[in-house]
Order: sequence, then C-alpha cells, then structure tokens
Amino acid sequence: MSLFPYDKIRPEQDVLIRDIHAAVSSGKCLIAHAPTGLGKTAAALAPALEFAIKSRKTVFFLTSRHTQHAIAVETARLIKEKHKAGFSVTDIVGKKNMCARDDISGLYSRQFHDYCRSLVESGSCSFYSSFRKGSVLTPDSKIVIATIAGEPMHTEEVVGLARRHGICPYEAAVAASKDASLIIADYNYMFSGKIRDSFMRKSGKALEDSIIIIDEAHNLPDRLREMLTDKLSTLVVERAMKEAEKVGDSEIRRFLFDLKKCIEGLGSEPGQKIISQQNLLKPLASHGLAAMLEKMSVIAESVRETGQQSFIGSVAEFLEGWQGSDEGYARILSSIQGQKGRVVTISNQCLDPSLAASEIVRQAHSVIMMSGTLTPTAMYRDILGFREDAVLKEYRNPMPRENRLALVVTQATTKFSKRSSVQFSRIADVCSRAAVAIPGNVILFFPSYTVMEEVHKQLHGKISKAVFKERQDLSKEDKQRLLQEFKGNHVAGGVLLAVIGGNFSEGIDLPGTLLNGVIVVGLPLGQPDLFTKELIRYYDTRFGKGWDYGYVFPAFTKALQSAGRCIRSETDRGVIVFVDERYAWDRYYACFPMDMTPKTTEFYAEAIDDFFARKG
Repeated sequence: MSLFPYDKIRPEQDVLIRDIHAAVSSGKCLIAHAPTGLGKTAAALAPALEFAIKSRKTVFFLTSRHTQHAIAVETARLIKEKHKAGFSVTDIVGKKNMCARDDISGLYSRQFHDYCRSLVESGSCSFYSSFRKGSVLTPDSKIVIATIAGEPMHTEEVVGLARRHGICPYEAAVAASKDASLIIADYNYMFSGKIRDSFMRKSGKALEDSIIIIDEAHNLPDRLREMLTDKLSTLVVERAMKEAEKVGDSEIRRFLFDLKKCIEGLGSEPGQKIISQQNLLKPLASHGLAAMLEKMSVIAESVRETGQQSFIGSVAEFLEGWQGSDEGYARILSSIQGQKGRVVTISNQCLDPSLAASEIVRQAHSVIMMSGTLTPTAMYRDILGFREDAVLKEYRNPMPRENRLALVVTQATTKFSKRSSVQFSRIADVCSRAAVAIPGNVILFFPSYTVMEEVHKQLHGKISKAVFKERQDLSKEDKQRLLQEFKGNHVAGGVLLAVIGGNFSEGIDLPGTLLNGVIVVGLPLGQPDLFTKELIRYYDTRFGKGWDYGYVFPAFTKALQSAGRCIRSETDRGVIVFVDERYAWDRYYACFPMDMTPKTTEFYAEAIDDFFARKG
C-alpha cells in the first residue's frame, strides 16, 4: 500500500488492495464485484503501479467512460505528488477523438480511419507531417512528448498542447507512452486486434508485460460483441453503386447491382431470419469474388484521396469479413418496410466476446476486472475466456447499511403477457405513492420507452412533483440540460422518467440530496429477438446456461446499474424500490448481489416514511 494516494483507507478497500496486490504479484487474474463507494480506482492503481515500477511492467487502465479517464488521471497525479514517484502516465482515447483537424467531425470511426490513412500516405496532413522529419522527431514533437511524460495530462490537454505546436496529438501520445508505467485508454487499445498491434508496436510494449485493469467491466462483453459485429444494408450498396458510376467502373457497378438484388431477394418478406454464408456468396461467385474485392479496395483508396469516405470500400470490407468462420457468430437478415421502400440489412453478429478477450486475458501478466455490477462473477469468467484459476470475489458494500432502504414491491409487473391499461395504472399507483413518500428528487427507470409512455399517461394528477422525461433522441447537450433542470428542482422535488440502459442509467452522479430515491420498474426482459435467441442457444451449447447467460443475467445487471444511481458516497441516504412481482421469485431474487438484499413488502410507502423519519 506504499503508493496509496490518500491518508485513510476505506472499509473493505484494504481487502481489495491486498487481493489486487496478490493477483499482480503472482500473475493471476481477479474478477471483482466491488460496490460503488469502495474506491476502486485508487485501490487498483496503487498496488498495480507499485508492482509494475519494480518489475518493469506497464499498467493499462481501460475504461469506456470519459469521466473515468479523468478520475484515473487525477488519481495518478495524487500518487505522484504524495509519494514523489517518478513514473510517467499517458491518457489516450480513440484516434478520431484526438485528431487536431477541423474536417473530420461528421465521419464515423471507420470512415475516419480510412481518411486518416489516405492523408498520411499522401503526405496531406500537416499535423502528421510535422511530427517527424524522416525518422527524427521535430523539436516541437520533443517538447510535447516531454511535457506529457512530465505530468499526468488529460487527453483534452494533450490535444490542445499538440495543436498549438502544430503536431499530431495521437502520435505524440503514442510516443510518450513508450516510457509510461501507466497508460489510461479505451477498451479498444487492448481488445481490438488492429489497434492493439499497432499501438504495441509503436509504443514498444508487450502483452506479457502488461497488467490490465478493466474498469466498469460489466460493459466489456457487449462492447466486444459490438466491436466484432459488421453490418451491410441495401442503402450502403446503393451509395456504392452511385460511387462506381462516378468513377466510371461498370464492372464494379454490375457486381454491386447483383449484390443488391441478392440481398433484396433474401429479404423479400419483412422480419428477421438466419441466413448462411453461402446464401450471399454463391450468387456472387460468377464475378470472381477475390479479384473483385481486391479491385474494389484499390478503387476505394483512390476515392479517399479526393474524398473522406468510400462506400465501395465499406462493401468490400464487409464481404471480406463475411467469409470468416461461423463459430461464435450469427448471420442475421433484417427486412423493414420504410416510408421510402424496403431496407434490408445483413449482419454478421458476434455472440462470443471471448473471441476478442481470451487471448488477451491468458497472455497478459495479470488482468483485474472490476465493477459495481459484476455478478455473477463466474459468468464473466466463462464468457470472456478466463482460465479456471481466475480469482472470483464479491466485496462488501462499504456504505452504512442504515443509509439505504431497498424494497421489492410485487403488486405490479411489466411481464409482457400481463401488460394492459389496468396493469399500467397499477404500476402508476405504486410509482406515484413511492415517489410522493420519498422527499426531493426521484428517478423512475422503465424497461422500455413504450412502458414509460404508457405509465406516464396514468401518472397525471397522481404526482404533485415536477415531472421530467427522457427522450430517445436526446443529444449530449439535451441530456446535460435536462439533468441540470432536474438537479435544480431537488428542493421542491422532481420526478425523472428514464429508461433502463438509457441516457441516465449509467455515468451520472447525483450526490447528497440531489437524488433521494430510485424506482426500478420491471425487469428489462423484452421478448427475445433473433439475436438473443441465438445467444441463448450458443451459451446453452457451451455452458448449459443459455437462459441465464444470454437473457436473465444481462438484464438484471442493467436493472442494478440503474438502481446504483441512488447511493454514491458514504454520506448519501436513499431508497431503492424494485417494482415487479418477478423480483421476489427465487430465480430472480438470487441474482441480487450479497451487498443488496431488498425486503419484499406491500407497505412500501410506510417503510419509506419510517426510513426518512429516522434521519435525525
């Protein structure tokens, strides 16, 4: 604990510190369900950095949220200041988000990478060209790299500094990482093969010398599935056809026409269905697919030299990936009739996140997975491909038990077969009574926008508090504005209607009296779509736990994430109410982690009144 940044260690935090120290010292992996408020960032960085500095290894702190990047950077600053430690830190995000150019904001990630590569290869980016002359760093580059290495800096600070010196911020951060003992980055830097290989090569790091800390690790499986999934729609093929016309290549246009006809034929009926690899490849075989894709890739490169993106290139990349293995994937076709005609989408959807994770977690020196909602830990071990000897641990909630009231109310349900206007009215009655009993601000989380809207109709006249409502199309600015209005209403009391897994279920903090209660309405167990059915089938085959791993546990984690908005510090007090009869069923109640054992009651309003009456 010699690099711990604070004077006082919280209850249970010392146990986590010792467990992480034991894991990194022995080269083991730890999967840690560590509740909010335990102080995970400091508990992980202190022992990991201590071991890494002594053993000449590198700590990778991986997180998907911008706020967690900032917390990790600030923790590293505190460690350096308190202990006069001589290590260096690099904070790095996606290349697009570190770009100093003004003409890339409208590009998707893949489009940006293609455009960036084209500019670099043609020598058209002044920021990149100014980074080094030949193999020698320019004086400005040396200044920026030395500044990054000298003091932990947020990514925004790195971008601003590099832009002022006229050099590429991303290349500067990568160069600075060569001597860094701590690299704070997005998941992609370790789990995307192309990004990892490029970064490791440029930074001189090695996977076997890496201690990987995965923050908010409950997000990792879905992130990896998304990363390994590729899609192609008839709209993209049509744009590629227009691009082929523009460049005057009739052979590529004929190929794309046949591709579009094939996809439309497969999707002639609305809905979803499983298709095979050959359903798409066989009708295109007469074109000489390998030669055609090679030609399309060459044309795409020439298009990007004058423009920012190539739809021909997007089609070629999809078809290259489509020829891969079926193992761990579901090939799904979706046909939707829109206002402007039928749109058919083919997706090669990843079912198995271990395809990206297992190699990493088995080759790295040590991997620490941690989150406040990482139960059951055995599921994460299984689906991410950890070895059987990975340490699985649930930590006690450090928050005072008397500061939280957790209840299950069984008088209503959002179960699909029972949905009706009568049921929605019943839900509204429970929500309004509970929301009125809780002083100040309350968030109601619903399993879908549809359920939220139906209950909202029934709430009129039942709640005297100001009502705020999340929308599906909220921009980042709209979200912040709505959150500020809700915060500003905490004295009189407001009710925010939101969706589990939506804009407000993760990544927001409402400490103190800004939020006194959360009501989680229903389990977010929608009717399984084709992807979910395939996921259940896949995990049944692999582990005999398809229903749990593919359906129940992921939904429960989302519900717990929403519930976690309520108590964020040792001094917060609040009420969490789970409204649905299924929460009391044995198979679902068993999903609650050991730090949350809600009481089932019909007298929830009275229990809430008693809880807040005990405040003094």
